[in-house]
Amino acid sequence: MTHAISPMPHAISEFLPGRDVTLHARVWRRPGDGPALVVLHGSWESWRTFAPFAASAAADRTVYCLDLRGHGRSDRPAAGYRFADYAADVLALLDHLAERHGAIDVLGHSLGANVALYTAAAGHPALGRVVAVDPPVLLPADWPAVRRAMARGRRLARRPVAEIERTMAARSVRDPGWLRMMAGALAATADGVFAAIADGEQGEVDWARTLAPIGVPVLALAPDPAVPGGQLTGARLAAFRRALPHAEIVAVPGAGHHIEADRPAEFERAVTAFLDRGRS
Repeated sequence: MTHAISPMPHAISEFLPGRDVTLHARVWRRPGDGPALVVLHGSWESWRTFAPFAASAAADRTVYCLDLRGHGRSDRPAAGYRFADYAADVLALLDHLAERHGAIDVLGHSLGANVALYTAAAGHPALGRVVAVDPPVLLPADWPAVRRAMARGRRLARRPVAEIERTMAARSVRDPGWLRMMAGALAATADGVFAAIADGEQGEVDWARTLAPIGVPVLALAPDPAVPGGQLTGARLAAFRRALPHAEIVAVPGAGHHIEADRPAEFERAVTAFLDRGRS
């Protein structure tokens, strides 16, 4: 006896409501209503970063790969780029999606991981589980260097895309297609995204106070401390453990900041196992 294999969902673009903006999402829609996963990329990126994972994850759930405000094809207000502002957009989106899907999980990477954590701290009845992929739990000593890095990113984003790609290639061993994607996303990022950090709109964070209200299950994926560029290591990892002691933390050997790209099989296995635990 043979069984029909359901075709993988095709991705479509949808424009969805944020708090005071319209957000673009690339959506892999599973037939029927069923569970959903909202995916949030990092700074200077777009929905494309997690497209390979989304296409695979959509076998079991509808996946919304969001362009955060100021990124990709979403609206680009002049200001309003604090972690709390992005999280307010996600909360508004959950309002919109809740009737369609019921419980909705959220996965975020880097900036998107902080947004996912802020969303969880604010609370929403539709929010199920949260995956934070290498969240930059920035401590007071980290902020000066981060502000300088965002100022450099702002200057780089104003250059031609080909020049951005060459600059990235000189600093990275990643494949040309990945670098081309990232260069295009950086060039499309609104100035306010950089200004919020570089010019101080986003202030320092009291992580213990910020994360204390979180009651939903949280998985944090941490990079290998031996790989340059990872964020959730050392004192930042210790601060995260203290602030959110019930979080499950999985370190991924051999992975840097982009765990989904460095170790895609391990990434998908850890995320899927965690999310599936929340399904009845």
